[in-house]
Amino acid sequence: MPGATLETVRAAIDALATMSRTDATRLWRIVGETLFTEMDRSAPVAPTLCTWADVLHAALTGAGAAELAAAALTCHHPQALHVGGTSLWISLMQRAGVDPAELWHAHSYELEQAVMQALDTDASTNTSTSTTWRAAEALAADLVLVGGNGAAQRLLDQAHTDIDPEALRAICAEDIAVWRTPADQLFFDPVAASASDARRPPKGDDAWVEEVQRAVALRKNTPRKLSPAEQLLVTRRREVESAMRQRVEQAARGLRRGLAIVRAAVAGSASVAAANMLTLMRVVVDRAVRGGSTSATLAGDAIVDALMELVTCADGLDPVLRAPVAMGLLRARGFAVPAAWEQEPMAALASRVLYRLRAGCERTPLAAAGFNFVLPLMQATADAGGWGGLAASRVAADDEYAPTDPAAEQLALVVDILGFHAHFGFDEAMPRREMLQLLIQLMAMRPTLLAASRACLEQLASEMEGSDGPAERAVLDGGLAQADSAVRGACLAALDFADMTDAPFSAAVWVNMGGRGTESVPLEENGELAATLWEDNGMEVQPALITAVVPFLRSEASELRTCAARAIGAAVEALAGEPNYDQLIDTVLSELKAAYASWLVRLEPDYDEFGIVVPGTQHRTDIAYARVAVADALYHVAPLLATSAQAQALVRFLVDDGVLGERAETVRARMLDAGARAVESHGAAWAGELMPLLERELAARDRGTTADDHVREGVVVLLGRLAQHLPPSDDARVEAAVDRLLAALSTPSESVQSAVGQCLAPLARRLSDAKLASAVEHVMSETLSAERYAARRGGAYGLAGLIKGRGLAALKRFSVVDRLREASEDRKDMRQREGALFAYETLAAAMGRLFEPYVIQFVPTLLALFGDPSADVRDAAQETARVIMAGISGHGVKLLLPAALHGLDDSQWRTKKGSVEMLGAMAYCAPKQLSMALPSVVPRIIEVLTDTHGQVAETARRALLRFGEVIHNPEIQDVVPTLLAALDDPASKTDAALRTLLFTAFVHYIDAPSLALVVPILQRGMRARAAKTKRNAAQIMGSMATLTDPADLAPYLPSLVPLLRTVLVDPVPEARATAAKALGSLVQRLREERFPTLVADLVAVLKSDASGVDRAGAAQGLSEVLSGIGLSRLEGLLPEITANCSSARAPVREGFMMLLIYLPTTFAEEFQPFLSHVLPSVLAGLADENEQVRAAALRAGRILVASFARSAVDQLLPELLASMHHEAWRIRHSSIELLGELIYRVAGLTGSQAEREREALRASFAV
Repeated sequence: MPGATLETVRAAIDALATMSRTDATRLWRIVGETLFTEMDRSAPVAPTLCTWADVLHAALTGAGAAELAAAALTCHHPQALHVGGTSLWISLMQRAGVDPAELWHAHSYELEQAVMQALDTDASTNTSTSTTWRAAEALAADLVLVGGNGAAQRLLDQAHTDIDPEALRAICAEDIAVWRTPADQLFFDPVAASASDARRPPKGDDAWVEEVQRAVALRKNTPRKLSPAEQLLVTRRREVESAMRQRVEQAARGLRRGLAIVRAAVAGSASVAAANMLTLMRVVVDRAVRGGSTSATLAGDAIVDALMELVTCADGLDPVLRAPVAMGLLRARGFAVPAAWEQEPMAALASRVLYRLRAGCERTPLAAAGFNFVLPLMQATADAGGWGGLAASRVAADDEYAPTDPAAEQLALVVDILGFHAHFGFDEAMPRREMLQLLIQLMAMRPTLLAASRACLEQLASEMEGSDGPAERAVLDGGLAQADSAVRGACLAALDFADMTDAPFSAAVWVNMGGRGTESVPLEENGELAATLWEDNGMEVQPALITAVVPFLRSEASELRTCAARAIGAAVEALAGEPNYDQLIDTVLSELKAAYASWLVRLEPDYDEFGIVVPGTQHRTDIAYARVAVADALYHVAPLLATSAQAQALVRFLVDDGVLGERAETVRARMLDAGARAVESHGAAWAGELMPLLERELAARDRGTTADDHVREGVVVLLGRLAQHLPPSDDARVEAAVDRLLAALSTPSESVQSAVGQCLAPLARRLSDAKLASAVEHVMSETLSAERYAARRGGAYGLAGLIKGRGLAALKRFSVVDRLREASEDRKDMRQREGALFAYETLAAAMGRLFEPYVIQFVPTLLALFGDPSADVRDAAQETARVIMAGISGHGVKLLLPAALHGLDDSQWRTKKGSVEMLGAMAYCAPKQLSMALPSVVPRIIEVLTDTHGQVAETARRALLRFGEVIHNPEIQDVVPTLLAALDDPASKTDAALRTLLFTAFVHYIDAPSLALVVPILQRGMRARAAKTKRNAAQIMGSMATLTDPADLAPYLPSLVPLLRTVLVDPVPEARATAAKALGSLVQRLREERFPTLVADLVAVLKSDASGVDRAGAAQGLSEVLSGIGLSRLEGLLPEITANCSSARAPVREGFMMLLIYLPTTFAEEFQPFLSHVLPSVLAGLADENEQVRAAALRAGRILVASFARSAVDQLLPELLASMHHEAWRIRHSSIELLGELIYRVAGLTGSQAEREREALRASFAV
């Protein structure tokens, strides 16, 4: 056709028109394919002759929508694509009067299929020369142009499906090498490999792939006849390589087609691409880039090209940043970029880009398209934990200006940028799901970012309210499974804005409700938030909820496992009374048993038929914590069993299935607790059915294994628990059970012995006097005289159980205390002394405060035993002291403390050592008693650190370490070694400890033991001579004040406040400012009642003749203190402030004028109502006869102008204009200066900016 005359073309068209009267669409489909083939064969023609565009234009003139749709791909052939710069296809639609949008809606499926089929070509096809590929891309671009967002969304959905990142990541180097090998050849020759007896290395070994490639290249071309066995090897290898080739081909085709659609969407319409930037970035980044190195290998430069085309549609993004953002993202994900972009280190590139983004976004947030393009780089930064982390060796403890951590700065910048865009959460074009995921990730990985990230998360959630979808809710719901309770609390707070009424339940919310009743403040708070969510959204407990909660028992976070176990019990309890409750319990027990079985993994590796270890089965990790969680769940379900059969099933699971004999002692102990609770809860009703099960197990033949021994020990404990429910007529069986329990006391297992002691307490009440006397004598003898350690320890548990069962009267009746005192003083037999300590320990634990009077009497002996020659006795004394302190009352602490402290002053080193050991044991006191004792105990132990006797000093270090071990705050726990080093060597280690604390983000409550270690370091720091040391100590004090229980901090105030007051008058302004903020934080947290004279003292300094530095510090401190107290206090003090600004004494005027410098910045916008009161005093001070007063007044005026230039210009301007006509020239001069400052601020300029603009203007006029 091309080159023919127009008459010939018209004749051909007439003939086609005649034929098209029958079925034009079918005809044009056939003709279009023929023309496409002809265009492929022909070369481009001269412009003077008839072109293919002329042919198609003539043929389709007057055609309808169906014909135009059928001819769409043909019209986009490279030889017939454009007419006068306009798409031929669109031009034809315009001439035919066909609405492009209507054509798309009517024939969208056919058009979409035409594009997809044309792009579904062999992955080895050269797309730059393939006319079919180019025509399909051009058609896709026109479809986006005419179909708008609807067409783009359909095509991009297909692209999202085509690119499979999981399939791409599963492809290794061998797969790609096979794919590149011609289909009629084998990449790996199994015959040659077998002949050389070469072993094949693991799949994916690049070195092996290269070796095989070389072998193929050197392989001789002479064919050899293969044996049947060799032919079978070749056939099987061909099948394997065919499957590998097919898998790579499918992934490569999908990747290339998806990227082609992305490029077409950008080429078709920049505005449509910008509107769909979220989907486009998900296709390129979440799908193609996530494919990793395989994507880079298969796609070549296509991913880089796609990103560079996409960035042109990133509305709002600074053009200077577009290429760096794209290249930074590719580098962060491991893609090769042009060499010029490899020169700058990734840390420098990331910091530079993020700083620029933050600065720009603070002024003008990005549009949705720009932000969608930038977010993947921020996500990559978070995934990497930031780049360029500071090496520990570079941080000098004494370097005030040591370099900061660039990785931490980058993550902080990411949070800031997210915060600037959180208020766009209502816009569904924003990547809300990704923003939520990133914020949760940042909270979990960096405690320092928790507060800012949480605020951003809540703002984003509040903006999404009403428009959130299942994807966003799923992200927040997933955040409830995070290990950190603070992160879970943030997600619960964010979910308060979400609508979850369409969900019948949320397993994660229910799990967090399990935190109620745990006596853990964070878990309790989260539990209440979760309960409110549950009720507000009308969720209901269903059997399916329990199934959904079971996987949480495997969480690596112990808090979540605890909550999940409690949640399962709560769900079962909530369903009690339902018609199918019996079946529900059966199902729950089955699911928990199945979970236990699946989590009881074999630790030994698996072997194949040849005795070779199966890869991946060696070095297995025992997840005993998950089985402990199953036991916890059974513990909470046990009281809720509905039938005797269920109780028997639970006992059989523990006994017959060997659970009580499993390898992990923690699991055995907790499973025994679950069984004991079931027996105690239901023994009265079902003792007759349960007792034979246990007796049968004891009567069975002993198999002699360790596991069987553990099972039998557990059965004895269960039997003892069950025996207390036997009727009075079965006293003989009760005594038999007691005998079994006494025999089990020699078991070398602490958990079994403890459980036996608990069983003996209720059974002791049913024993005859003779039997009880015999039992007490037996356990006393074992406790004090048995040869084996386990027997003595078990005897002590048995003694405690029997005495607890019969009460304090039994102590006197059997002279227990007297006999123990004699044994503890036996100098010849260490078993007697150790046994006596065991008995005191178990009696104190079992009887609690009833035994406390005897403990107080025993303290002198205990102090002496701390220095016993026998190491075993000393260890027993320490454990006894720990148990005693754990249960002692506040009154008991008051009785013990003087004696222990008095021993520190003794001249004998052994007495000192014993006293320190006793004081160190107070670390195990209950929180209330510990908080009361620590302020007195720790400073005295610190004094002993410098004792001349090495053992005393070492004992003091161990005592402080014990306080470190009971710290619950995870941030302090991580730095305990640093703190202890500073306490031991304060002269050289204080600065290092303060710096460590300074860079620690406190996000959890700081408990009493933490304060006991930190406060002495802060006190030492604030007494130092170096200003930076004092500043750091004051800053830490202010940060900690908000996260400390006032009751724990109050005992330290008498020493801390005077030290802060001292730093407040430091000559260095930074130190004064930090101390002032710390004072304000303390007052805000602990309220003014704990500082009754502080305000008056600071006001007195302002009125005194103290130095200017003292008055400046007092003014700054007073402003922060007033801010902490509240506006009402400032309002009451304001008359005194303004009155003293006109005092007859110049130092007083200067002091209160300095106060007006700090009040506006401290109170910010809250100070605006007081402007009318303070402005006259400030303006009057401008004409003061004292130069220092005038300088302070001018500073105060500038602060007022800078703070309220935009919000209170109506108050500032009249006063300044009036002052310009004042009779005092100094007031006129200063008013003009302040007025100029005000004008600059209102115009958004600073004085320096205006001066630069004036200089530039002068230069332009050559002035």
